Amino acid sequence: MAIPSLVQGMIETEDGKVFELDSPKGSAWLESIGSFRFEPSGDSKPYTVRKESGIYWYGCRKIAGKVRKKYIGKSSEVTAAKLEEIAEALEIPPVPRANKVAEVAQEVAQGVAEVAEVAQRVAEVAEVAQAIAQDRLAALELQVANLQKTVEALQEALLGKLELGDPLELPKVDNEVAERLQNELGNLKAENEKLRADYAALLESSTHVTNKLRQEVQELRSQLETERADREEIERELSEKKQNSAPAATLSEKLTPNAATILSQLRVRRKKSKIDLADMEAILEILEG
Repeated sequence: MAIPSLVQGMIETEDGKVFELDSPKGSAWLESIGSFRFEPSGDSKPYTVRKESGIYWYGCRKIAGKVRKKYIGKSSEVTAAKLEEIAEALEIPPVPRANKVAEVAQEVAQGVAEVAEVAQRVAEVAEVAQAIAQDRLAALELQVANLQKTVEALQEALLGKLELGDPLELPKVDNEVAERLQNELGNLKAENEKLRADYAALLESSTHVTNKLRQEVQELRSQLETERADREEIERELSEKKQNSAPAATLSEKLTPNAATILSQLRVRRKKSKIDLADMEAILEILEG
């Protein structure tokens, strides 16, 4: 049965329905099939898009008897624009397998290094945020301590007035200072809440980046395993070719011991004289003996 085709970003099903690949229907269609044929809009040649391991999509084209593959990604990454890029990439001659394996290994190492770097940055930012929060909290505690001292002073003054029988007159409080302290206290609370929100957003963002990098590293490792398998297959084919093309045994190695003796006697007679009838008769005598 012929596989479905995707032409200029449009899909036509067997029942005659037509819809775009970059649509919800296109996404559902990708999940329901295992392969399809893609026809680029430019000068590139068509190729087959195939799903492997039930997750990852590859662009495949047979060139000179060998299948070339290019990694596309998961179903969510299969778009018309991405398929056009893969079509152009398949037109480029492949690099040697050994170099490609080295490149994939380098990409894996780079991805791991990037994950480690992001984790380090997250730790540094978290440490800075924690230090800032501690400083703000210390300042807030200092303001509270000052307010407590002020309240204690007011209480002592009130008790002294009552014991002396003086008219109850509250000490004057600097309204400007009280208002400023109240404003600073509100600002500190607001800044603390903002720091908490920023820290939570930073953790969420770093987690997303880390998960994405881990996913890319896993995909690179999958490609590396594929490249290694291809390289081992190529090395096995080369080994078989070398064995099949081993130099043939010499005439002396192929001859049996008796035949080798006869050949030796013929060579001795050939060195003694020129070829004539007598030599031919001698050769016949040797063969008959």
